[in-house]
Amino acid sequence: MANPNHRHKTGEKVTEAGHYIDGDGGHVVLQAGDTFPNCPKTGKATTWKHEA
Repeated sequence: MANPNHRHKTGEKVTEAGHYIDGDGGHVVLQAGDTFPNCPKTGKATTWKHEA
């Protein structure tokens, strides 16, 4: 089960598939084994969390 308070940084491996949101409100759908991307809006490293 997703922990909505757990944060993930750009470059980390995704351990749980799902919808993620970054600090700028960018949304991505990631699969286990993917790598957390840069922010889709700014192209810079960011922090991601599971979308509630």
